[in-house]
Amino acid sequence: MKQKSIDFRELLQRLLPLDQLPPAERLSIHRALATGVGAQIEQVALAALGQLERTGALRRLPSDAGHPSRVSYQRAGGLDVITLQVPGSEQRGGFLLYPRAALPAQAPAGLDQVRRLLRLDDPSSLGDPRSVDPRQSLVQQIDLAGREFLGAQSVRLMLGADDAAQSGLDPALAIEARRNSDCILYCPDLAAAAGASLPVRRASDAAQMARALAAEAGRALPGARALALAAVTASDGHVLAMLEVSSGERDPFRLEDLSRLALLADYCGRALERIERIEKLVFVDPLTQVYNRSYFDLQVQNEMARAQRERTSLGLVIADIDDFKSFNTAFGYEAGNEVLVQVAQALKGGVRPFDTVSRWGGEEFSILLSAPVHAEDVATVCERLRSLVERMPVRIEGLDRRSHKLGVTVSLGVALYPDHADNPQDLWRAANQALLRAKRPPKNKVVFYTPAADSKTGLA
Repeated sequence: MKQKSIDFRELLQRLLPLDQLPPAERLSIHRALATGVGAQIEQVALAALGQLERTGALRRLPSDAGHPSRVSYQRAGGLDVITLQVPGSEQRGGFLLYPRAALPAQAPAGLDQVRRLLRLDDPSSLGDPRSVDPRQSLVQQIDLAGREFLGAQSVRLMLGADDAAQSGLDPALAIEARRNSDCILYCPDLAAAAGASLPVRRASDAAQMARALAAEAGRALPGARALALAAVTASDGHVLAMLEVSSGERDPFRLEDLSRLALLADYCGRALERIERIEKLVFVDPLTQVYNRSYFDLQVQNEMARAQRERTSLGLVIADIDDFKSFNTAFGYEAGNEVLVQVAQALKGGVRPFDTVSRWGGEEFSILLSAPVHAEDVATVCERLRSLVERMPVRIEGLDRRSHKLGVTVSLGVALYPDHADNPQDLWRAANQALLRAKRPPKNKVVFYTPAADSKTGLA
């Protein structure tokens, strides 16, 4: 049989039946090919092989005992054999790194093991995103499904992979898992690993990893003796979360178990991507791509409850584009829409990542400044937003098909919790009253709610 060496690009473009993949996965492959980045192309190629194998379009051939690092596939109804040279397991101190592509494709599991896992394919199983946080619901369900599926003592899905403190995973372990997102990290004996060295760039890193493993042994689950980690990735390879599995037994997981762990991580990745897509449909304004009123209503409830628990404060800002109707009248509605888009993005770029910018309706935007934030901070942020919009060159195409540069300003009304209100309805009412005063000529200013001023004007 004639043999030919090819790269992953040629594998994708010539040999794999990509037409049998879902549209979203084909799109991610085309994007990776367009970048020309070898690591991305390799990653999507390996993912495509796994997906095509699961659908039956490819069949994995029996492994060759003499070459355990080779994995071979054959196209259904074809004669060509695709053979990949994948690295075997690598030992790093107390961790064993198993490339996902080298794990067994078929891992036996009973119906009882997979029944709860299969429910995750139903988006309704995570609840209505307008009333519950579907990510936290997923975290709870993964613990139950994962323990049944893997026979483990504890399964933790840790969100916020870019922030180790937020994810709940030791920073050193989070970094190692992100570096090796295409592998399963398995520590068969935590007690032994805590004293082992890890061959990394600096000797101090080895000691840090040993301390991290010792700390995680107690934090993951009291009495845990073995630990496995898998990065949960999106279809484009971006790490979304971490999946940690622990057991009270020493070296309890075989290759088949690690293969099931990789499958569970894939399920989590698909579920998180699906949650994000649903949230975009439910919570994102399609024109401006900031949040909509539904999301604001949910978020203000959550943020006020948190501020109340922590006995701190938050700020609500309502920003209104000055004389917005004049843009529609002079240049047309498409030009007005472009003004909305550019102002929305300016407001979004002027606040912290965890603050919330929403389009309330028409030309009004609500900005929720999360706790803890004080009056001086709110005043600084509002003045920055006002100045950002005022200095922003807004370019639009008018009805005459000519490019025009517009000057745009916003007026902002501000209210604080708990200084001005103790519930969302009254907080909005206070900020809206402040906005009415801000809109009095001359506009383009920031006004804080003051009960005395509003009572004089009959607004309180």
